[in-house]
Amino acid sequence: MGVLELVVLTMNYVGVFAFAVSGALKGIDKNMDVFGCAFLGLATAFGGGITRDIIAGNVPPLAFRSEPDFIIAIAAITITICMYRKLANAVGLLPYFDAVGLGAFAALGGAVALNVGLGPLGVVFAAMFTGAGGGIIRDVLAGEVPLVFTREFYATAALIGGAGLYVLSWVTTLEVAMFVSALSTTILRIASIRFGWNLPRVKMDG
Repeated sequence: MGVLELVVLTMNYVGVFAFAVSGALKGIDKNMDVFGCAFLGLATAFGGGITRDIIAGNVPPLAFRSEPDFIIAIAAITITICMYRKLANAVGLLPYFDAVGLGAFAALGGAVALNVGLGPLGVVFAAMFTGAGGGIIRDVLAGEVPLVFTREFYATAALIGGAGLYVLSWVTTLEVAMFVSALSTTILRIASIRFGWNLPRVKMDG
């Protein structure tokens, strides 16, 4: 296995694990039963990857062909459900797991788009849809307006990470570009949580 393949696998597993935890925590926060938490975790873990594969023409999506991905997601959900009572602020960790998943999947989505020959806009939007897809599905299933549409840098962080990936891919290796993209997207997302960064809202007069 080459370095690039290892980086891609690592990004994928990190994203699956982080988003599975994020979805399970959301289910716990919404007082769902065990099945509901597990379903929400799986939907969050694989929603972005399925979006990525459809954009790239990689069908059937990897989520339906990779047993390790499924095993990692189930393990993450099981750990979350079993351990959350021992973590006083478990639900409060949701945005941070979400940020890690966002960064990993945004970088992976952008890299897949690069590999199939998409241009800069394709790479940037593939990064956004891959990173934000799982979170959107999670929030809709939980009966909420998706976070991406309401507050803080979310999809915007993935867009910036995707743009950075495209630019860096011209001056360095794809492995380095993916790492920097994932890290920068995660940092931007966490910074928006910590400092309350928001995009301007459209307000109705009166």
